[in-house]
Amino acid sequence: MSTLPNPAPANACDSSALVSSLAAPAILASRSLFMAGFSDELRIATLIEVAGAAAALARQIALAGHVDLRSVMLQVTTPVDARAVLGRGAWLPTMVRPIPAPARPAEVRPAVSRTDSGTQLDLLATIGGER
Repeated sequence: MSTLPNPAPANACDSSALVSSLAAPAILASRSLFMAGFSDELRIATLIEVAGAAAALARQIALAGHVDLRSVMLQVTTPVDARAVLGRGAWLPTMVRPIPAPARPAEVRPAVSRTDSGTQLDLLATIGGER
């Protein structure tokens, strides 16, 4: 029996595998940027831009859908990342770990056609923030 108040559903392994598969293209792109021959500052800034945009989108979905953090934590590889992304924790300088290459990416199809925002500022402007 699980000690968590919200035990993992029977398909938690399937769900976790699907999450990993859906994340694979973004992880592969990030890994190739990590290995690119650009300056350290440029690679860091680009990876922060990507991570920040992804985190902002995740927070927007979580707020709109009233998502339970515990159920999300059961589906990700590193649960402490879920706390940091959803604003209930923090990334620390010691949180450095190897990111293995994903097994196989899943084909991702957008649910709804939307215009792409260029930066986080564009995203905030679309949800009512100011520049």
